[in-house]
Parts: sequence; structure tokens; C-alpha cells
Amino acid sequence: MKKRMTLGLLLLIAVAAPIDAQDPVALLIRVTGDVSVTHGTADAAPAAVGEQMFAGDGVLPTDGSRAILLTRTGAQQVVTEDETLTEPAAGVSSDLFARAMSILAQATSTDSNMGGRQGMIRPLTCGIAPVAPRNGLLVAHAQPTFEWSAFEGQSYDLMVRNVDGGRPQIFEIGTDTVFTVHEDMALELGGTYEWTVFVGGRRTGRACQPMRFRVMSMEESFELQDYMDEIAVFGLDPLTDGLFLTVVAYRDLGLFYDARTALDSVEEQATLSADLYLLKGEILAELGQELAAREAFDKADELMR
Repeated sequence: MKKRMTLGLLLLIAVAAPIDAQDPVALLIRVTGDVSVTHGTADAAPAAVGEQMFAGDGVLPTDGSRAILLTRTGAQQVVTEDETLTEPAAGVSSDLFARAMSILAQATSTDSNMGGRQGMIRPLTCGIAPVAPRNGLLVAHAQPTFEWSAFEGQSYDLMVRNVDGGRPQIFEIGTDTVFTVHEDMALELGGTYEWTVFVGGRRTGRACQPMRFRVMSMEESFELQDYMDEIAVFGLDPLTDGLFLTVVAYRDLGLFYDARTALDSVEEQATLSADLYLLKGEILAELGQELAAREAFDKADELMR
């Protein structure tokens, strides 16, 4: 996984880098209703969330529709009538805009042949496939949800242990293949854990290959909250109008599971840009969902043709 740019570095880039005439002046972050866009002299096409907009491009909503843009200078621009975008007077990118552009740039440079660091999700020798959490990735909550594929006619025991020591926690699951840790058994913030499933129960079954993950630390939780607060100060709800920016926040912090869920919600509400399909492919590949990642990369290629 690529190392995340620090906030200070992003700010340095934003201040030090010259503004090129071909740099985008805004990002399209929300589409409600029927909105089209034009790029240069090209014909109008349906607007897509995550689309980069340049000076001279047009945003064309029909009656009752609207588009929300995040401008390079950090302003929220709500478009309800036909509008041609212009170069902003100020020449310094806002931090929120710079972070979004950085994440999209990382996704654009991702090799479409990459896989999750432990490869595709597939059954292990014990008969099940661990779905989540896996690949040593970060989870946002001390009460994570574990998921694995079913092995017909079997029940399961789940064992979770802190790699730094201590007594493992064992949960008798029954025939379910999804389990969320109870509040009174919450994991340690910042802790690194391994989990395994006993197919048929720990008394008669054999443990599957363990999977590792890490729980977000208190400091990382504060950083995530700062992201959410910044989106709210910008005037957007992180769970609705600002959902694209929430995807950026999750991805920037390495919260791939949360980023996937948020991006799925964005896709349910509006068309995605090619850049966002690249981002989706990168996220899915990190999660080990290589077939779905390939579909996302292919969709991005199709849109860019």
C-alpha cells in the first residue's frame, strides 16, 4: 500500500506548486437529478461524481437538478442553472481539494494488475474463505465485524487474539458467517490482532490460516474526526452531500473497508467518473477482491476511451 502523504506535505505542495492553466478548477462531488457537463468543445455528457472540471467547462442541470462542486480554493459551489466555470482569482489550493486530488492521482497510477497483499479471496484448506478483516488492514472500530464464506452444514467458532499477547477471545458462532464483537468484549484501540475460524467448532475442527488486522488508535480516531469536522465546516454532511469527500478521508487514512462502503453509497446515488472507478479498483484490490477490482478498472478504461 502506498504511503499516505502527510498533511504538511500536501500543504507544502499546494502552496509551492505553480497553478497551471490546465489544472482543474473544481471537483464535482455531488449530483442530484439530471445534470450534464461539457469539457471544451466536446458534446454534453452526463455528469459524474469525482469528475475534474476545468476553466471553460460547463455544468448544465435541468430544472430541479443541481450539482455541488469543490473549487480549488476551497469554496462550495452549488450549480442549479447552466454555468461556465472560470479560473478562480486566488492561486492556492485548499487543503481539502489537495487531499482529494492526491487520492485520485494515487488511484490513477495504480497498476490494474495489482492484487491484495494476500491475493484473491479464496477458500483455504479448512474449506472457508476469510472475507474481512484481512491483509493486515486497518479497521475503524474496536468492535469489528468478521465475515467468512460458508462451508455447507458446518458451525463455527471464532478466535481472536492480540499479537502482543494475552488470552485469546473465543466466540461460539453457530452456523452464521458474520459476527460483530460485543461492546463488553471490545478490542484494544491501536492493537494488532489475528483471527481464525474453527470449521466444525474448536473441539473437533481445525483452525483455518489466521488473518491479521489492526484497530485504529485513539490518535487516528481524532484524525478521522478532524476530517469529518472539516467536511462539515465546508457546509456538507459527510454522509450525504459530502460523501465523496468522506471516501477520500477513509482512503487517505487507510480505512479501505469503510472507503469501499462509502463509495458503494456514492455509486448508488450517481454515476462515477473514470477516476473514481480507478479508486474503486484500487480499494477492492487491497481488500483481496481481485475480480471485482478488475471490473472496476475495466469500467474506468471504458469511460476513458
